[in-house]
Amino acid sequence: MPKSIFVTATDTGVGKTTVSAALAKILKDRGYSVGYYKPVETGCGQVCSDGELLSKITGQPLDEITVYRFTQPVAPFVAQQLEGEEIDINRLYAHLDSLQSKYEYIIVEGAGGLKVPITEQYGQIYTYADFIYETGLPVLIVAQAGLGTINHTALTVDVLNFINAEIRGIILNGYTGEDISEDTNPEVIAQMTGVDILALCSRSDTPVDECYYRLLGVLELIFDC
Repeated sequence: MPKSIFVTATDTGVGKTTVSAALAKILKDRGYSVGYYKPVETGCGQVCSDGELLSKITGQPLDEITVYRFTQPVAPFVAQQLEGEEIDINRLYAHLDSLQSKYEYIIVEGAGGLKVPITEQYGQIYTYADFIYETGLPVLIVAQAGLGTINHTALTVDVLNFINAEIRGIILNGYTGEDISEDTNPEVIAQMTGVDILALCSRSDTPVDECYYRLLGVLELIFDC
């Protein structure tokens, strides 16, 4: 079985794709085959930015990276209603199985946070937390470095603990050095959640490269290898 990780975040725009790209780049540079998987991407106008970025790193075609792509920048559940295409959860599972049979490492990235709705199944809203529960993938949390992150991160950990997910660690992203809470947040979050803060990525004009060097020393912890 390949080494796999699900990258989630405390909110949208926190830096999941930056962290995913940095991890993929490290693995590719070490000579491994890497499959990146974003089951659903929304907000695709002329391009799907997340998929396009990772495609350049992993060498995968876009159709292998993303099963469903929507134009509207909204949650997948809403996008499918607006655009008239129903998301089939079983198709998402089958595609994950296909990627796991092909690559040594798999990086799966959600959209927004854990409770973002994907579709409706058996009369219930199906979220990314449900996807993690059903697939049993271990999880890496990406959170903001600054003010407000304690609450968001603790709630994210609570949801993952509720579904008995394996949490590999937390990456704090977007450190500026200008917010006093950035210096105390790591210790408080670790104390409150019992989850290790693996790295602190600074805000940068080249965020993937910045995270690349921050994650080099913790790759084995993320993938438990």
